Amino acid sequence: MRRITWMMSAVVMAGLCSGLSLRAEDAPPAPAAGGGGNRRQFDPEEMRKRMQDRMKESLGVTDDEWKALQPKIDAVQKAQMASRGGMRGMFGGGRRPGGQNNPQNAPAAEDPNAPPKSDIEKKHTALQTLADKKDADEKAVKDALKDYREARDKAKVDLKKAQDELKELLTPRQEAQLVLMGMLE
Repeated sequence: MRRITWMMSAVVMAGLCSGLSLRAEDAPPAPAAGGGGNRRQFDPEEMRKRMQDRMKESLGVTDDEWKALQPKIDAVQKAQMASRGGMRGMFGGGRRPGGQNNPQNAPAAEDPNAPPKSDIEKKHTALQTLADKKDADEKAVKDALKDYREARDKAKVDLKKAQDELKELLTPRQEAQLVLMGMLE
């Protein structure tokens, strides 16, 4: 159950940060009768809106207060995703060559609609490529590992800065709510 909850959280965060929207005409067809036809299609934008409405309600803020908080909250969410560098691969950034999901041992095609990769994602991909090669040059692996760690550390600093800027606008109760939601430490 924890794994499912974590995966759902990760999918929601990916939707929040990617800014993707799924229009009705782009959605896959509804299942045939008897196959759960009453289920609604997943709409990341609708999910994002509902999450924001719940967050706004939990924080007990007015529309004007929300206008000030929302950009800071968005910045924290974006920084959280960046600090988890390399996570995009789980959600459409391509599968690892040779992995279970790729039996032909061919790299998956990049999604042309995906947002550009962040620096940490690029470093993650470079490190992953070298780590997958059994005969990779040790110096190249060490350099890629150093580059990835530096990018990850920078992303963590950026996250801390975004969180501190958000905290400046919060009451203690609101800060507690965001800590409980996993947005602040």
